[in-house]
Amino acid sequence: MKTKIHYFTGGLSDSYWSRPSFRLSGLILLLGSSLLVPITAGATKSSMPMAVEQQTKKITGTVTDNSGEPIIGATVAVKGTKNAAVTDVDGHFTLSGVTNNAVLRISYIGYSDQEIGIGKQSTISIVLSQDTKALDEVVVVAYGAQKKTTLTGAVAAIGTRELKQSPAANLAVTLTGRLPGLIAIQRSGEPGRDVTNLYMRGRGTINGQNPLILVDGVERDITSLDPNEVDNVSILKDASSTALFGVRGANGVILVTTKRGTSEIPDISLTAETGWQTFTRWPSQIDSYDWALLKNQAWHNDHPNPGVTDAPPYSAYALERYRLGDQPNIYSNHHWVDELTNKWVPQTRYNLTLNGKGANVNYFVNVGYLHQGGQFKLDKSEKPSYDAKKFMDRYNFRANIDVALNARKTLKAFLNAAGTFETVNGPNEETLTLLTNLLGKWPNIQAGPTTPDGEVLLGGSSYQYSPWAQINRSGYRKETRSSVNATFGMSYDLGFLLKGLSTKLTASYDTQSINYLVGKKGYQYWESVVDPNRKNPDGSDYIEYHRIRTDFDNTPLSTSKSATFASFYDLQWQINFNRTFNEKHTVTALLLAQKQSQIKASDVLPFNVQGLATRLTYAYDDKYIAEFNAGYNGSEQFAPKNRYGFFPSASAAWNISREKFFEKWTNVVDKMKLRVSYGLVGNDKIGNTRFLYLDNVTRSYGGYSPSLSNNNTIQELFFGNPNLKWETAKKLNVGFELGLWKYFNLSFDIFSERRDNILITKNSTPSIIGVAQSTIAPFNLGRVKNRGYELEMSFNKPITKDLLIMAKANLNYNDNEVVYMDELKFDETYAYPYHQTGYSIGQQWGMIAEGFFKDQDEINAYAKYEGQQPRPGDLKYKDVNGDNIINQKDLSPIGYSDVPKYTAGLALSITYKNFDISALFQGAFNVSGAVGSPGPYEWYDFREFHKKAWTAERAAAGEEILFPALALAQSPSEIYNSTFFNMDRSYIRLKNLEIGYTLPKNWSRAINAKVVRLYVNGYNLATWDKMKFKDWDPEVMDNSTYPLLKVWNIGVNVTF
Repeated sequence: MKTKIHYFTGGLSDSYWSRPSFRLSGLILLLGSSLLVPITAGATKSSMPMAVEQQTKKITGTVTDNSGEPIIGATVAVKGTKNAAVTDVDGHFTLSGVTNNAVLRISYIGYSDQEIGIGKQSTISIVLSQDTKALDEVVVVAYGAQKKTTLTGAVAAIGTRELKQSPAANLAVTLTGRLPGLIAIQRSGEPGRDVTNLYMRGRGTINGQNPLILVDGVERDITSLDPNEVDNVSILKDASSTALFGVRGANGVILVTTKRGTSEIPDISLTAETGWQTFTRWPSQIDSYDWALLKNQAWHNDHPNPGVTDAPPYSAYALERYRLGDQPNIYSNHHWVDELTNKWVPQTRYNLTLNGKGANVNYFVNVGYLHQGGQFKLDKSEKPSYDAKKFMDRYNFRANIDVALNARKTLKAFLNAAGTFETVNGPNEETLTLLTNLLGKWPNIQAGPTTPDGEVLLGGSSYQYSPWAQINRSGYRKETRSSVNATFGMSYDLGFLLKGLSTKLTASYDTQSINYLVGKKGYQYWESVVDPNRKNPDGSDYIEYHRIRTDFDNTPLSTSKSATFASFYDLQWQINFNRTFNEKHTVTALLLAQKQSQIKASDVLPFNVQGLATRLTYAYDDKYIAEFNAGYNGSEQFAPKNRYGFFPSASAAWNISREKFFEKWTNVVDKMKLRVSYGLVGNDKIGNTRFLYLDNVTRSYGGYSPSLSNNNTIQELFFGNPNLKWETAKKLNVGFELGLWKYFNLSFDIFSERRDNILITKNSTPSIIGVAQSTIAPFNLGRVKNRGYELEMSFNKPITKDLLIMAKANLNYNDNEVVYMDELKFDETYAYPYHQTGYSIGQQWGMIAEGFFKDQDEINAYAKYEGQQPRPGDLKYKDVNGDNIINQKDLSPIGYSDVPKYTAGLALSITYKNFDISALFQGAFNVSGAVGSPGPYEWYDFREFHKKAWTAERAAAGEEILFPALALAQSPSEIYNSTFFNMDRSYIRLKNLEIGYTLPKNWSRAINAKVVRLYVNGYNLATWDKMKFKDWDPEVMDNSTYPLLKVWNIGVNVTF
């Protein structure tokens, strides 16, 4: 067997090969019969096995950036030849065999390519400028990539630089505010369970609304993906860009592309981060004295004319004890939030990446670790045999390898292997239960949290649970998730058959397992009682302890295990064609066949999807572009006759700035482009119930009847609908792009969507037929329309050689309307005949509050309340229908939906010499909602804002009033949602901030490093909003949900 020896010089000095950093880059790679041997720059010409033409010379030079720092690993090539070199650690290069008429092409990732004619020069100095438009040149689209200049669809993208600026643990969160058209709402900050809802251009249906998410072309979860392994993220928004996904593309598509080997000189990069996290907001708690005052105030509101024997809950003596705090064992003052939660907890992250590119093998490897602490505080005096600490640990691994299998590199193979291993640990009690009980714990519970003998002190039989015990003595719950993904593929250039023809085959297999380990422990509940007949030796009251709640008992730790398993495979085969004729006519084509099968956790039957997709594009001189996309695929969710569908789209673009008549303006307007697309896309996300087209028939055992024998019968539990099919979305998009002075860009899109065949329950089915509504399958009757616009602007200009300023802003608007939901019309006595039809999905309904009742006379003269009667200080609701009665017939549309109509983002970046600073502001507007129950209501617990509740004295003095008159139980003000409690949840947030400093190159070389960067970054740092009650974050708005987190982080990145 012959061995081919390939030489490369790389332009590196002799000293470089002996450096420690070369231990990886100098490896000899052996693949098949190809041997790659490094040759130093000092090798003589006679030692090089290459032919050297007559009249050639040696060229030497340096490549630096705008700040004068050398660029390591830049490629310097003689254009049109294979003669090339790579710059060394000092930015130097050497090229032999160069003619005077040669042209050098200099390139490096992240910088603009440059071409320089040689002429009579022998020494050249080259300065490369950063290319922040690199991502815009080629954009990842469905099953491929396209030049942005020829793109006809609505696509937006960001790169790894922006993603890594956020210390968020969930990759989906890092997309917030960065991509026009994508709405990201974080509903929880709980470690390992930080849920983020994603919407593409708002809501278009009442059913499944999440976009399809693909990682390297395969449907996968991104919440646990490490930002360090992501190269770019693209979102596909219109029919042109999503039609290939057919029945799954109506809600938009998110494409995540992971990194691949690109560095000519292998890179080893180490990143270490450590930080601290705290809640963005947390309900306020007041001390026992203020709490008791408010309790008495509520009692007086409920008893305006108390009897002789009536008395408020707390006497003047008790109030004085709470104020002075001189008897804490009896008149206690607890701040349970401070006692049972940590203000700040640690978060750490470590990453190691390897990136290399050889003659035949490219590789990228990433290993990552993330630890995120939880806020629940364990009592250090407790010494349990188990760990109930709240935390999440995550390990990530990825290896992407590309191999050329033949000398001509027409046959290639690639392997993507990735794994995520995550542990979520905490107390046995669910977070919802812990938070609800913690926030409802009164501050004046006697003593606690335990008796002198160590038993759990509940504080009285009126309390249901002790949050201290739920955290410290309930046991533990450990959830271990393991996910392993593998994709293998091969591509073959079929140019020998037809120039521009190629094929690609991809096979993917994923597995996921979740193991649950639960340790459960029981405990008794006790209460403290003052014995009026006994005193302690020092004269203080004597306290006795009695056991209560006998349904709770001390039990040893017992453990149980359970597990779920899920698997997924995906097969794709595609034929591609890409060819330019006569340097003007470019034709590309794609034909793809796909089959996938997924077994979800706890399911037995797989979810199967299969189909075909095609794309055909034509571009004339990159000036006029036309594109046709279509998907033909199906889902087994539907009956065989409705299983497959055809989803076509057509689009076109006109690059006006490439017209000859436009040449005189190109020095100012470097880009002007129009786009338009229209097409049909589907949605098969119809809920968790499968096979709705089938009847559900079971055997029923007859019961005894005097007139019937006891025989088995057939019972039909569910009537299937064989005519069910997918939702269809007809989408229109018109876009305009403008570039000015080569540093300002603008993109504006308007869109319209009509969603038909939405699966809904047929409300108009009469009950007289004798069949329960729950036994009847839904119908494809719903219709929704959605429309809006998106504006994106960017500014990118080097002000001086040391100063670069970049800014990118986006503004998005969407407005949906329910056209038909088979909604029963209310009669004419209702203020509004429909509560869905004609309104946005999620429209809030409630009473219109017109202030507070000032006294009983005003109440007597006003419309009558149905049910519970109002008191002075209660909300005065508008009689909308004019019947002089306040009831549910007066409900009106108030506020907006819980998904914002407007979203915006502003990313700013300034680089000055070795310093850099970046910030992301993100906002949501025209969004509203009430705080989830029990929310701000005083019958649950008193908060700081209750101090400014209505009283006759405060109203007469014209003081600020933040709450209706307090009550000991639910008041008429709190029976209905209203304009008072339905708050404007619009906000502007400083989502990310990062400040970095890159050490000078000569400092980095001291540790044999290419780059050393130090930085500080933060996440969810500040929020400006219109919330009436500042205890809740406007994104979460729920008492029982883990609050969002604010994170401060410091880090260092070293690249060797």
